[in-house]
Amino acid sequence: MKKTVILLLALCSWLGAFAQQSRITELFPQQRHRSPIPNWSYQEYQTFHFGFVLAANHMNFGLRTPENFVGDTLFGIQTRGTIGFTVGALFNVSLHDFFDLRTGTTISLGSRSLDYTLNLQNQLRMMRKTVHSTTMDIPLEIKWSGMRDRSLRPYIIGGFRYSLDMLSARRQRQEQSEELSDIVLRLERDDFLLTLGGGFSFYFPFGNRISIEIKMAFGLRDMLIRENNVFTNGVDRLTSRNLLIAINLE
Repeated sequence: MKKTVILLLALCSWLGAFAQQSRITELFPQQRHRSPIPNWSYQEYQTFHFGFVLAANHMNFGLRTPENFVGDTLFGIQTRGTIGFTVGALFNVSLHDFFDLRTGTTISLGSRSLDYTLNLQNQLRMMRKTVHSTTMDIPLEIKWSGMRDRSLRPYIIGGFRYSLDMLSARRQRQEQSEELSDIVLRLERDDFLLTLGGGFSFYFPFGNRISIEIKMAFGLRDMLIRENNVFTNGVDRLTSRNLLIAINLE
């Protein structure tokens, strides 16, 4: 996860430098060695426009354990993420030539797991607890775009996102069992995340554009519901970590 965050920050820094260089070449055309291709795009002249999102997501957890959490039964905990699917619509409001306010609604399907190493009858055993999620996400983000270089325009995007887990109510209705293998991890229904990412927009002669975007979301609240069992007592804080690689058609 740390490597993912470092790579994402490096991408944003590189996009910022690329945008600054594009700004310089726009102000000083004699320094541009390539001829621009001014593909017309109606989004450049409209205050509001809509689009569609098709993406792959990687859902995971951010885990923090208390000091000396290892006991007679619990020996260790590790997180495991999986690849899921995201689809939805976006709504864009142009605030300035370089700034946009972006929101919309997406539906994400995926799952994430916690792998527990347990000492059961003097034998180490790994037990996985998987949480399946179907979330409705509503972001509110600011998009900063650089100058266009021919039909390519880089941008950086960031803000906040509200996430509603629509499978949470079903998990709440399940009755807990005394058998370790039957215990279900319960998560809070509502989540709030900080988002940061960037991408490139490609402009086409027929008036539309396609954007390829990579974005990371960091949960701000502890999602685990404590139920005084071996699976929750060893967790101090459990937050959401989501990676999104999207194609936006606008």
